Amino acid sequence: MKYVVYFCTAIFSVFLIAGCKTAPKEIPEDLSSQELIHLAQTSYDDGNVKAAMAYYEAIIIRYGDDMSTLVEAEYEIAHLKVKKEQWQEAIPDLQRILSYYENDMTGTLPPAFKKLAQNDWKKIPENELVKAGVIQATE
Repeated sequence: MKYVVYFCTAIFSVFLIAGCKTAPKEIPEDLSSQELIHLAQTSYDDGNVKAAMAYYEAIIIRYGDDMSTLVEAEYEIAHLKVKKEQWQEAIPDLQRILSYYENDMTGTLPPAFKKLAQNDWKKIPENELVKAGVIQATE
């Protein structure tokens, strides 16, 4: 009987912990981009990557007209993919972010995200860049 209680407690704990690692079902519409960024960062710090991604995606949908905000949210999504070594997903994201800076005639984009994107780009293994068709294989 004692083992049944321990087993049930363990199973309940697993489901409780797993349930905490999901994306939010609803994101309040009245949150500012900075509030959403804070929620995303807090979610990531708590180990909930799905929630962090959902908050960053909400920022893009709601505040994507502001290029500075768009770049920040897109960079954070790309960075999460780099951390998870999802290279083939991160490559086009980082290319797009860097292209924003190449085409920025106003100079208003936050320079930090360009440098951060360049740093993440350097982390991509050469074979992944070849696989994506970004570079030619070296012999």
